[in-house]
Amino acid sequence: MSIYKGVTLEDGVFCGPSMVFTNVYNPRAQIRKMDQVRPTLVKKGATIGANATIVCGITIGEYAFVGAGALVNKDVPDYALIVGNPGRVVGWVCQCGERLDDNLVCRRCGKRYERKDRGPVSILML
Repeated sequence: MSIYKGVTLEDGVFCGPSMVFTNVYNPRAQIRKMDQVRPTLVKKGATIGANATIVCGITIGEYAFVGAGALVNKDVPDYALIVGNPGRVVGWVCQCGERLDDNLVCRRCGKRYERKDRGPVSILML
């Protein structure tokens, strides 16, 4: 994998094999566009699965989990589980990486979470 100009990875980020970051939204071989780099931020503890593509200019939230092969083209909330093309939220994950149940409890480590706000749903550890 390559980390290009404009991509920032915070502590504890996992990047799977062959995943890809982009840095210019509409590149052309004949036209130099490095002055159009869009910054991408991957926050603490996030996981990006193998063969995922992260389009430039977005933020991936803390402890979010991007599934293998997903195409992420918009911001990802904290603790969100993202899959598909385009990527969409299909659930929530614990800091330990396990999917949370419907009550937002981790079956592996027992941590409990709650919904923090009503917009894009995010989760706050209790």
